[in-house]
Parts: sequence; C-alpha cells; structure tokens
Amino acid sequence: MAPTVLGAPPDRSPATPLQVEGWGCAMTVGTVRIGRPRRASVEEYRQYGRATFSVRRLSPSRLAVAVVGDIDAANGRNLGRFVEEHTGISRQLVLDLRAVDFAGTQAFTALYYISVHCARSDVDWIIVASHPVRRLLSICDPKGELPLVEDLTSGLEHLTRSARCHQHVPSAG
Repeated sequence: MAPTVLGAPPDRSPATPLQVEGWGCAMTVGTVRIGRPRRASVEEYRQYGRATFSVRRLSPSRLAVAVVGDIDAANGRNLGRFVEEHTGISRQLVLDLRAVDFAGTQAFTALYYISVHCARSDVDWIIVASHPVRRLLSICDPKGELPLVEDLTSGLEHLTRSARCHQHVPSAG
C-alpha cells in the first residue's frame, strides 16, 4: 500500500477552485492591501531533478513538507532551501519522506541543514521516513540526533506534546 503523502495535490478538476480558509491574513481597503506579506502559498509544488517537493499548512503553526522521488546530489540542496523558505512563520514542521525512493548522501546533508535551520528558528520538527531514508540515517546519524519518528501518528502526538510544553505560562507576580 502506497503512503498517503501529506503534501500531495488534491484530486480536483481544473474548474474547481482550491478552497483556502484562514491563511490570507490581509484585507483590502480600496486599492491598498493591509496585512502581512504573503509567504509561499498554502500549497505549492516544485520539481527538482527526480523529486517533487510540496508544502501544505496543516494548522496556523504546523507545516508539512513532503517529498516524492529521489533525494540526491541534483536536489539535496534544494530541499534544504525549500524547507527554509516555507518555515518562516511556522512553529512546527512535519517532513514527510515516506515516498522517497532513493536517499543519497546529499539527503543527509539536507536533513542536517534543516535541523540547524529549525534549531535557529525555534521550529519543532519530525521526520517521517521511507526505508531508504531510514537506512541512510542509520549510517549517517547512528546516535539518532535527527527527529526521526516511527510513524506519522506518533510524530504528530510528539509535536502536540511539544507545543503544550512551549505554551507561555504567565508569572505569578
């Protein structure tokens, strides 16, 4: 059974518009646009070499980036930049690599880059991986420092617990 990719394009006809709720964060007054500048769209797909990267906002603070295909020297750097570009206002990232068929050494470099970016930006993140990605991480990350999770459900539970720990507690005084 093929994995359901979080960032996969929805099945819809060209005549049916994509419904996006709660992301615009801007209002129009006459001809002046007021509000936050629009980051990347809620759903975006990019082809790099033999891989497709997609992004999808799961909630106001949680983002999913999915990869389908191969991560290699042709696109490893692009993966790191793609994640960096889209995590601007997110506090949590789900990196869905379940549909990755091949993970070369540049995949590990990209994951390390993403790890540094997330640490600097205070973004909690998880990796949900295919067998080739797990094999690569067992060699390149034997101590398990990258946030690899067993499955999507346990990973999402981890992020939810993490979000509760980060909630601001007002001081008593």
